[in-house]
Amino acid sequence: MKSTPAQPFDIGRHLHTRRLEQEVENRTAYTIDSAELNIYETQHVAEKVELTFTNPVLASMIRGKKVMHLPGTPSFDFLPGESVIVPSDETMCIDFPEAQILNPTQCLALAIAPDKVRQVTDTLNDRAPLVDSAQGWQFGQHNFFLTNDEPIHQLIGRLIYIFTENNRAKEVFANLVIQELVVRLMQTQARALLLNPKTSFANVNRLAHVAQYINKHLSRSLHIKELADEACMSEPNFYRTFKNTFGMTPVDYINQQRISLASHLLRTTNRCLADISIECGFNNLTYFMKLFRREIGISPTQYRKQIMPA
Repeated sequence: MKSTPAQPFDIGRHLHTRRLEQEVENRTAYTIDSAELNIYETQHVAEKVELTFTNPVLASMIRGKKVMHLPGTPSFDFLPGESVIVPSDETMCIDFPEAQILNPTQCLALAIAPDKVRQVTDTLNDRAPLVDSAQGWQFGQHNFFLTNDEPIHQLIGRLIYIFTENNRAKEVFANLVIQELVVRLMQTQARALLLNPKTSFANVNRLAHVAQYINKHLSRSLHIKELADEACMSEPNFYRTFKNTFGMTPVDYINQQRISLASHLLRTTNRCLADISIECGFNNLTYFMKLFRREIGISPTQYRKQIMPA
């Protein structure tokens, strides 16, 4: 939840060796058996540039701005710190409204072999199956836009380093990182679908139901047994399933939602910190302030001053 922006990806080694042969979507490809990392650079304004991959692809912005047009999805600005998963054989139509020679637009596209994706999803479906889902874990079946969290940002940066490094073991290193990246991306997608307060899955998915239950009862103590009972699961199974599905524990999620509510109250009311702390389910003001600083990066008082300057 911290608002501090992630550091830009380091593509220095790529820039030192790449050849510029085109001014629009100049492509440099780094390939292993299971994946291909493409780094694109555009140096002048362009519109309706089409790009298609035969494998599922993760596209991530490095520098500049694109406007993305994807089938069945409203057009959106694509900026550094953001990624999009695009299914195989789906055409991206791209505008470059700000690209210049001295300020090029740079983007990466990681195309992953279907066999590699299947290996990861089969392992997850076997060891940590999704609750109340006939399809199970899937990757690259639909467009999915996300803001990179810190783990995903670090994994993408690590892949850039591995692919551009001259190391005989790069295949081994890259496959390990890709496996973790695919899992984290699927967990991110699960959070977006099932933990969304407006989700329509609460009536058909137990974890989505529990998430809505948590949000309705943030002001009071919530215990794992109570949540497990709502999910009709044992406590150990509920805890393990929640963590495997979303990449966070139930307690992490509860605290995240409480801090989100506290941020909202700090922005929209003049209530004192003690009242906000209690409203958000914290019975200890010191703990609330400590957790808020850890999650947001600044104290509640500093946050309010930034949002509502005198």
